[in-house]
Amino acid sequence: MTLSVAGPSFAQAPAEPGSLRARLDIVRADLAQIEATLASPDPSDAELQRQRLRLQPSLDQLRLIVDEQTPKVDQAKLRLDQLGPKPEASAPAESAEIVRDREARAKAYADADETLKIARASLLQAEQLQSSIGDKRRDIFAKQLFAAGPSVANPEVWGNAIATAPEDLRASGYIFGGWLEGVSDAFSGTRGTVVALALMGALLLYLARARYLPRFKARFSNTQDTGNLHCLYIALAHIIAGAAPPVLASWLIYKALNTTGLLPPRIQPVIWAVVVGLAFFAFVQALADALFAPSSPQRRLVKVMDTTARSVVWIAGSLAAVMSIGKVFEAWLQAIAAGLAVSIIVKAFFAILFALALIAGLYRIRDDDDVEQEACLGPYVPVDGASLGPVRILGWIIGFGIIAAALGGYVIFAAFLAEQALWVGIVACLFLLVFQFIDLGIPRLLSGKGRFALTLKAGMGLRAATLDKISVVSVGVLKLLLIAVTVLLVLAPWGLESSDFLVSLRAAFFGFQVGGVTVSLSTIVVGAIVFAMGIGATRAMQRWLENQFLPTTTLDPGLRNSITTASGYIGYIAAAAITVTAVGLSLERLTLVASALSVGIGFGLQSVVSNFVSGLILLWERPIRVGDQVLVGDVEGIVKRINVRSTEIATFDRATVIVPNSNLISGVVRNRVRNDRTGRVLIALTVPRSLDAGQVRAMLSEVASNHGDVMQKPPPAVMFKKLGTTTMDFELVCVVGDVEITGRVNSDLNFAIHKRLAEMEPAASVPELMVRGLEGVEHSLGSIAAAVGRGDGPRSRAKREAPAPVRRSRKPVVAEEPEDEEAEAATPAPAPEPAKDDSKE
Repeated sequence: MTLSVAGPSFAQAPAEPGSLRARLDIVRADLAQIEATLASPDPSDAELQRQRLRLQPSLDQLRLIVDEQTPKVDQAKLRLDQLGPKPEASAPAESAEIVRDREARAKAYADADETLKIARASLLQAEQLQSSIGDKRRDIFAKQLFAAGPSVANPEVWGNAIATAPEDLRASGYIFGGWLEGVSDAFSGTRGTVVALALMGALLLYLARARYLPRFKARFSNTQDTGNLHCLYIALAHIIAGAAPPVLASWLIYKALNTTGLLPPRIQPVIWAVVVGLAFFAFVQALADALFAPSSPQRRLVKVMDTTARSVVWIAGSLAAVMSIGKVFEAWLQAIAAGLAVSIIVKAFFAILFALALIAGLYRIRDDDDVEQEACLGPYVPVDGASLGPVRILGWIIGFGIIAAALGGYVIFAAFLAEQALWVGIVACLFLLVFQFIDLGIPRLLSGKGRFALTLKAGMGLRAATLDKISVVSVGVLKLLLIAVTVLLVLAPWGLESSDFLVSLRAAFFGFQVGGVTVSLSTIVVGAIVFAMGIGATRAMQRWLENQFLPTTTLDPGLRNSITTASGYIGYIAAAAITVTAVGLSLERLTLVASALSVGIGFGLQSVVSNFVSGLILLWERPIRVGDQVLVGDVEGIVKRINVRSTEIATFDRATVIVPNSNLISGVVRNRVRNDRTGRVLIALTVPRSLDAGQVRAMLSEVASNHGDVMQKPPPAVMFKKLGTTTMDFELVCVVGDVEITGRVNSDLNFAIHKRLAEMEPAASVPELMVRGLEGVEHSLGSIAAAVGRGDGPRSRAKREAPAPVRRSRKPVVAEEPEDEEAEAATPAPAPEPAKDDSKE
């Protein structure tokens, strides 16, 4: 269904020649003629193709008119809105000048808007016509392809063919016999010389190919360089050396016959089929030989077994030969205007012959694989030919499908399926070759020490890392382009042409309407570029603030981090707003989308939103700043960064702990430097009671006062915490200017205190107790040991009879006395002693 724009609603006076409206009227007239042609019953495919080529300039012109007219309408609307709404009847009347200006601006806006609406309606009509042409051409193709005809198994078909065979033979003798007589007569003159020279040139090309191609194969089969890129170069050279001579020879013969006028209109398609068939056979054989290399496994691009490679090359050559000969016979039958039965039989015969050659080749691959596997002594390892398994299965299906279609009367579909099978195989081989060239050649070209890479480095100042990135992006883009071209080549015989793909691609690039919103690839690309530029500018501003401007101020690091982070938020929001404006989205639509997503955000992203809001609170209230020493649960460290979702805390063992911002807001956090940066150093000290407490206090005060990082206001304080039985406990408290140096100051003070204690009284630092009179205890323990170890042997009896020796030890024993009454109560009572301990040192 098409949309017609010609009607009374758009009636207007004739436009000036060369104006935008005049161009639009010309395009609308062309669209009306194309629409009338398409409305005719059963248009031919050739007519549809002509109308399609005629429609394309109109489409381009309409898109250009819409692009030119859209900003004019926006400007006219803006100028009209500047005057404000028209006053009501009860309000004071406008001046005559304003009334004239309003009328002129309103008329300009109405004319521009009307032209834009007509252009958009015409563009929609043209796109619908284009779609209609494509649909009708595909319908014609499908009807022709799947049209059922008489089957070759029908005896009536063979009877008609036998009946018309004598007439076809006479027509062949008349047409081709007369043509051969004319060619033989022309050899006696100048035209014969030209044809003879062409034949000699073609013969020399074939002789050169037969002589030098085996040498070329032998030369590169013995090469030691088996690199993938080198193998690709050899494959490309092999394709050129194998296919170029036959193609050039066939072209020479055809050109000579056509130039000398020895190709009548009825003979020309047959000779052209012969020329193309020879060139096609040579190209397919060279392509298969270059990729599978049956005689040179070291340069084989498809990793299969040797027998499989030979079978694949045989299949490719056989199928190409059958296809070429079949095309020659079809051209011959068309030249003599053979009967329908003969044409059906010949087409079905070559289609079935193609399928049988395909099936025979696949059977050879299967047998070769089985022989190879049975010859192995080890377990089966699925390598090499295993990758061709799905291809073989598909080939069997296609082969039997061609035979079934030919015998069932669908001869056209059988011939088309055979052509498609060979065409897809050729496209797949070319895809593999070009894909490997892209995958290996581009990195080799842009990286390493090649001449091109060195030229880019020296001439443009590009670094090796930049060239690597360019190489990766180039390889990806070229692979996508190669895949798109391959899909077009595969689908081209099915009725999908490049123009169809370009139309779809253009529609996606320039936009299509979805719910009143224009969605296009170009708009998405522009929006992405604008957003990327906004993000880049925001980060550049953050780096300038953090590294250049804020260090010149007297602000603390925490406030600097808050300012940098807040500027980033503002920049991101501004970049998003500019992007929305660039893509043409309105705030009303964004509000609807936001309201629709609010429910999902409330349930699914609750924790994320909570952490984000908590991060904003941390930046605004600043209860925790960058550089603060905090204690969150069992984690203590220095705050390094406050992000959108979480805060990074660096612990003292050089680990980084990520804490969600919601934990810092809702949990208990101990900030050691909330009010200032000063830190407290606390050292607990236990000394023997033999030392003088005043000397200890003086020593601790002196050590703290002599340290350069200890603040004198407030001065260091020494506290006598506890007096024990043998020890005294002191505590040194001092303040340093920065909390980050507390650990170092603590260590320095401990070293100094240890040195001073050693100088004051080294012997008294470790108390000792000498205990005597334990002879009775030792005698009792010996008796117990003798009673436990008593036995029947002589050695045991001797041990029982012998008195247990008693040794008196004079080694001093160090005993720790309890420091308080609770410790004494917790200590178990000692065993009763025979002698009272009344000597202590």
